[in-house]
Amino acid sequence: MKKLFLALIAVMLVAGVAMADDKIVEIPFKKVPDLAQRMVKIYFPENSVVKAEKAKSKDMKNRTRVTLDNEAILEFDKDGHWMIVDCHSSKVPMKMVNGMIQMYLSKNYAGHEVVYMGREIKNGDITIVLDDATELHFTNENKIIE
Repeated sequence: MKKLFLALIAVMLVAGVAMADDKIVEIPFKKVPDLAQRMVKIYFPENSVVKAEKAKSKDMKNRTRVTLDNEAILEFDKDGHWMIVDCHSSKVPMKMVNGMIQMYLSKNYAGHEVVYMGREIKNGDITIVLDDATELHFTNENKIIE
């Protein structure tokens, strides 16, 4: 659990530093890209949006950050595709995880919950963090990176 906490703090610091130099503007949820709005409504129907923000810079490429009432933080690219799903003390809904990755997790990490997913901007690789702080990396074709 300590590793998970440290990993999440590191991710938050990197995200915080990345957004520190950006122009961050709070926006109404209805201004969030449509795809992102649908994802929030489908995958987090029990939660309400606390805040939506837009960051504008060359590095962040107009990312949108949505914070939910369960403290989950979701970041989306300019088109509304998820880039970060950080659920802190809750879990990422499994239906949000790609089917091939779900099969890998159920076979190799049964009983564990996904608490963080992140996607690389440049190559689409996916990082998954489980509730026991296990960090897994997958290619954009959903193959495990050993």
